[in-house]
Amino acid sequence: MPDTDVVILKALLQANSNFVSGNLLAGELGISRVGVWARLEKLREEGFGVEAIRHRGYRLTGEPPSINENLVRAYLDLGGSKTDFIFRREVESTNTEAEKELADGRKTPFAVLAQRQTKGRGRMGRQWHSMDEGNLYASFAFRPQLPPAQMTMITLWMGVQLCRYINERLSLPAQIKWPNDIVSGGKKLCGILAEARIDSDRTRDLIFGIGINVNSDCTGWPAETAAVATSLASIGGRPLRINLVAAELVEVVCRAYERYVAGDYAPEIFELWNRYDALAGLVVRGSKGREEIVGTAKGIDEHGNLLLALEDGSIRRIQAGEVSIGTKNLASFLPAKN
Repeated sequence: MPDTDVVILKALLQANSNFVSGNLLAGELGISRVGVWARLEKLREEGFGVEAIRHRGYRLTGEPPSINENLVRAYLDLGGSKTDFIFRREVESTNTEAEKELADGRKTPFAVLAQRQTKGRGRMGRQWHSMDEGNLYASFAFRPQLPPAQMTMITLWMGVQLCRYINERLSLPAQIKWPNDIVSGGKKLCGILAEARIDSDRTRDLIFGIGINVNSDCTGWPAETAAVATSLASIGGRPLRINLVAAELVEVVCRAYERYVAGDYAPEIFELWNRYDALAGLVVRGSKGREEIVGTAKGIDEHGNLLLALEDGSIRRIQAGEVSIGTKNLASFLPAKN
């Protein structure tokens, strides 16, 4: 049975800033009008703006600035979503939390959402710095049962879908920087971390984690952080409704996953990559084993490898690792010749 607060919030959201009768809410919930008033007082304490006018009812005038479990559930219900999710105010890592739930046999797909991480993980064992307020930390758990060779494009596919959501739904500029960063104006906006448990012939579990700066105030960040990172609010000049963003991202990721496992992602992935590629035409320095390679970024191949055009016109593929961005001038990024 839906939580009482979820039912109230759905009614207020559906009213679209119009008033909702207290009698209507009481009848729908099977409680007294005093009971409705008490629940609304609780919502006010949680950061909701609720206006009450005698003989007219109640309307929603503001939402909490951080993730609120019941509000996310209300948005998901209104969108017809059946995706299960777990909410935690604080976790070491949403990926770690998802791992625990998978080990306990929880049915997939599900998501883990958190307001704060204390030991967020990035690629190659790095720590992901998880700021406290106004951001979204989420992990999504799946059991693909696909051969590992068919999973090589999943991170890139998810990345371009996130870019499309930010550009088209939020009307904000975002690009993907190979292999797993979402950037805007050259600054990091969102990090992606996909982790899998693989048997000899199949991918047993997949956890797809994202950390996205939504409403963080960049002016309060340390100078070294502000130089390389940004937030959606800073890009757009206004805060976003973070709970609506959270609910929409749950749906974006889960729909993208369904399309991927069904094989319904090519050639769209290449079209979207070309549209949102942050490295396109830039000179980058990458590595292949111990070899350092410098070339002009030319997109990705069918396995998700980064394609680099070298000075001699040949194409090299970078399978994994880090890349450094240079300029559009290849010669300026190469060592001087004697």
